[in-house]
This record gives sequence, C-alpha cells and structure tokens, in this order.
Amino acid sequence: MRDASRAGADAAWLGMAGSPAAPGAAQAVTLRRLGWDDAPLVQRFVAALSPRSRHRRFFSAVRELSPGQLRAMTGSGDPRDLALGAFIVHDGASLVGLAQCAVADNAVAEVAFAVADAWQRRGLGERLMGAIVAHARSAGIRALHGTTLAENWAMLSLAARHGFEIVEHEDPQLACVSLRFA
Repeated sequence: MRDASRAGADAAWLGMAGSPAAPGAAQAVTLRRLGWDDAPLVQRFVAALSPRSRHRRFFSAVRELSPGQLRAMTGSGDPRDLALGAFIVHDGASLVGLAQCAVADNAVAEVAFAVADAWQRRGLGERLMGAIVAHARSAGIRALHGTTLAENWAMLSLAARHGFEIVEHEDPQLACVSLRFA
C-alpha cells in the first residue's frame, strides 16, 4: 500500500482532496492514481466482479488479468496515461472502482471503466468519468474513445452525460463513445 502522503498528493493532483463521495453513511471513497504496487488489489477487484460486470468491462467473463493487462492498468511510461482507482477511505485498501485512460495514437486515448457490483448506481462512475475527462483535458489529449456493449445502458448514459457522442460500431453488439476536445 502507498503511504498517506502519496495518497494525499494524488487526491490533490486530481482536484478531489476533501471531497470524498459518500454512497453509504459510513463509507467515503477517494480516487488516486494506481501504480505497480496496486497490482494485487487490481487482481482481487477483477476477480470479485460478477461475471456480468467482467463481461461488460472486458467483453468476456475473465477471472484474472493477464500480466500485460495488469501492467497496462497499473503503470505506463506515458505520463498522459492514467489508471485511477477508487478506494474506500477507512482502510485505503478496498478497491471499488477502476478507470483507465490510455493514449493509443498521437493524442487520442482509449477509456475503460469498472465499478464493483455493490457500488454501481451510487455516483462512483460519475466521479471516475469526471476525473478521466479532467485529466485528458489537462494532459493535452485531443479525444477520448471507448467501446462498450450496446446493451450497457449505464455506460452509454454515463458517457452521454459527460458529452460523449454515441456512435454505432460495425459489430451490432458493440457501441463506441467518443469525446473530442476543442
């Protein structure tokens, strides 16, 4: 686990210090950048997702991330990339959400999200999406793109609320979301 000063610095960097979400009266959540030392937490988070949630995030009910997927989610050489974790404040070790912004080509980044089943529909996706969009703008990323299942109305609605355009995919089971910055 990271030291408290690092977690505080990450929260301040993300502009969220002092503003934890409180989906339950006793449980606040803070967001911070993920690092390689978070890999075991990320693996446990993915394994704990329901098959439906894993399918929505990875398009299959994966039980464990490959070493390459884990490396991409916990650390990158490109400073414009951001892998963000949502942690329950009281212990700092309970990961309840993930967001990823990975520069794919030039200044265009792919985005992906997953929220623990018990935390869905509580505003955590809104916070994660807001943080990713703010990061992309400040990092000089020109556009964000993502692919989701066409049936994933929660993700499509979340993206639309943040200004993403919903675009049909060549595969009718998928949909694309795209946000371009001026």
